[in-house]
Amino acid sequence: MTNLSGYKKVVGGALVLASSFTLVACSNNGNNSSNGGDSGSNDDNKAPVELTFWHAMNGPHQEEITKLVAAFNDSQEDYKVVEQNQGDYDTLQQSIMAAGASGDLPTLAQITPGNAPDYAKNSLLVALDDLMTGDTGFSQEKLDDIYPGFLDSSKYDGKTYAFPFSKSTRIMYYNQSFLDEYDVEVPKTWGEVVALGEKMTSNSDDRVAMGFENSFEMEYETIAKQAGAKFIEPETLETDIAGDKSVEALQFVMDLIDKGYARTAGEDGYFSGPFARGESSLYIGSSAGVSHVAEPAEESGIEWRTAEIPTYNDSQLTLFAGNDLGIFSSASEEQQAGGMAFIKFLLEPANTAEWAMATGYVPIRKSAQDEQDYKDYIAEHPEYEAANKELAYGQSETSFVGFGQFRNVLLETLDNVLSNNADVKESLQSLEDQTKTIITDNN
Repeated sequence: MTNLSGYKKVVGGALVLASSFTLVACSNNGNNSSNGGDSGSNDDNKAPVELTFWHAMNGPHQEEITKLVAAFNDSQEDYKVVEQNQGDYDTLQQSIMAAGASGDLPTLAQITPGNAPDYAKNSLLVALDDLMTGDTGFSQEKLDDIYPGFLDSSKYDGKTYAFPFSKSTRIMYYNQSFLDEYDVEVPKTWGEVVALGEKMTSNSDDRVAMGFENSFEMEYETIAKQAGAKFIEPETLETDIAGDKSVEALQFVMDLIDKGYARTAGEDGYFSGPFARGESSLYIGSSAGVSHVAEPAEESGIEWRTAEIPTYNDSQLTLFAGNDLGIFSSASEEQQAGGMAFIKFLLEPANTAEWAMATGYVPIRKSAQDEQDYKDYIAEHPEYEAANKELAYGQSETSFVGFGQFRNVLLETLDNVLSNNADVKESLQSLEDQTKTIITDNN
């Protein structure tokens, strides 16, 4: 069995935000200067309102966001976005926390949904509910065009504090040659995954049917919800992590591993490497990780494709991941309006489709699927089609103040069950008790 402790547990701002600094009630600052603009309407005598945008995009993703920023700036004269790369996601969150203490926050930034409630509770983020339907926001028709599961990702106290942008979902990668060898179709249910595992072990095959990342908490939660567990209810934050359906789900995953039908990535960290080397028939990972499979799989000569997540109890469900865009409360009203105008621009069907094609993330709006360039792209790159099919039934994990702390406890629990053979029911009861304490203490 593989120990999860090798997986880097990201301690987001959600865990340390409240105790790491004293928040400053900020007005405008140097980074957020509006350069004299005092309204959303510009003329020849006014400089555009400057909007500082922090992100963690690098490589091709950096090139594409720079391209979109330039296109927005060229599309109008009221606002000018100045992008600032903060490095990786951890560094970006650290920068936000430090800027919250110093009063030097940007206008808007990429944020993780798990951190959004902490930022909102500490008055760093502005609620977007009025802005998103204001003069620079979205019509109701355009809001309805956004996949519902995305809009649910960054809510706190009944309000929306961030908009979806760089989003991915979980998909199943499969080795077609492997399936042909065992004369089976692409599994559509977890029962069919088990059947494949049984065939392989009876044939003394040292490969496995299914590969999991070392951090397989999303797969466990997905199966739990497919089984009927609420897990953490979004509105009330009530939990049934120790309930029968949730216990059934984790025991199912452990049985897959114990019987040799599945394994985690181990020293590889992510299972894209072992899958690309032909060590499993199936692998569940991020839809944004296609590029991490494509190149090594080509080197290995593997014929691979993608499919939707297997169902459990005939239930279709997958979880969304990725980052959102939040606007900080320290920005002026003009900057806040401009930030929403920029978000609206990024989510225009052609732009969200362009972003998806360039980065491997998924489009945020339904109508992006009708963009001819995107349809042509999917026809040429069918490995991205499975993620698009899942958008209609995907869900976001429930975010709350203290989510980062909860996630660390969740990872520790799964590690203990996997590595130390800890009792599933007792471990999940302990996790539920700790989760209730985290929620009660912070929300």
